[in-house]
Formats: sequence, structure tokens, C-alpha cells
Amino acid sequence: MKTLFYILMCFPILFLSCNGSGSLQQKTPEQLRQELKIREQSNIQDYLLVEYNLSTTFWTGQDVITGTINNSATVAKFKDVVLTVIFFTETDTELGTKDYVIYKFFDPNSKTDFEIETDSPSATKKIGVRVKSAVPID
Repeated sequence: MKTLFYILMCFPILFLSCNGSGSLQQKTPEQLRQELKIREQSNIQDYLLVEYNLSTTFWTGQDVITGTINNSATVAKFKDVVLTVIFFTETDTELGTKDYVIYKFFDPNSKTDFEIETDSPSATKKIGVRVKSAVPID
């Protein structure tokens, strides 16, 4: 019985004494914001999403890719997004790729339009567009 009494008396003292330098510090809102920014900047493909359409200009014969880049990051800003365009045949054979830089700013939670004029390989029937890279802005 005495042992149980000592355990019950010592436990609160030990528990309260752990609240000093060994305890976990709560992060400030600025620290949390900085961590989120770093996470978003290091996972560009998760936050920069591309929607696009392909059309052909009758007069020049060039293909025109129009679309929107959506930055779904809540804190991270980007610029100079590099898009990789993949050219496919009707049978989904890859004909080649080409990179294009979109020299614009991409603010958090924003959509930015783009237009690319390109000379596609002659057998191109479809394209794919993906974000290759972007420059994070502090």
C-alpha cells in the first residue's frame, strides 16, 4: 500500500518536471508557413497542374497548344515553368518531345493561361503536356 502511495505521489512530480527544456516546443505560425512553403517548392508536379488543347492554324500549318497552369500551392510562388510537350501518333507511338519555357509568374492558388506555337512532327495526332520544372520564388 505504501508503494502505491509513493508511486501516485511521485508520478505527478515527474510529469510536471518534464515540462522544462526536454519538452517539445510548439512551432510558430511563421515556422509552419515556412515548412509548408519548402514542401510545396520541392514537389512542383503536385502543385502545378496543366490543362491544354491542341489546334492547328490553317494559314501557317503550325500546331497551337493553349492551356492553363494551375498553381494549387497555398504558399509557394513559382516562375519560368518548363513544359514538356510529347508528340504521339494515332497508335500512341511517341514521336518525340520538346521543352517550352513559360516566362510568367505563378502565384499561389492561381491559374495562368499560356499559348505555344509549335511545328509538330508530321504524323502527330495527339500530344501530352507535363510540367518538367519551375523556379521557386522566395
